[in-house]
Amino acid sequence: MEGNIGKTLLFLIVMIVAFGGVFYVRAFLTRRAIFKVIEIFYKHNALGMNGAKMPHELGLESQNFFQRITRPRDYKQYALQILMKREIILLNENGRLHMVEERLEPALRKKKSDLFSH
Repeated sequence: MEGNIGKTLLFLIVMIVAFGGVFYVRAFLTRRAIFKVIEIFYKHNALGMNGAKMPHELGLESQNFFQRITRPRDYKQYALQILMKREIILLNENGRLHMVEERLEPALRKKKSDLFSH
């Protein structure tokens, strides 16, 4: 009887750790995608209304159904939505996107000298 309780408890602990790991990995991949999206806006100089670009110019167009099922999950669309909700990235009436650099937290800002060091 005690062996069954031990196995059940071990199974529950493993499931809880696995469940927590899934959330950690998703949060990590989302955060990484946020940095990638911000870097894309810097790279294309899509800062302010004058530098606004169409999503396809930035490489941020939505994937179609076939692309979603045949490629690994791309978190950039989710990251773009997060940045738009926080009003860091704005969509103008022409469907163009631009980043408002002043609204970025200091930890998310990228120095222009860092862009060309890669």
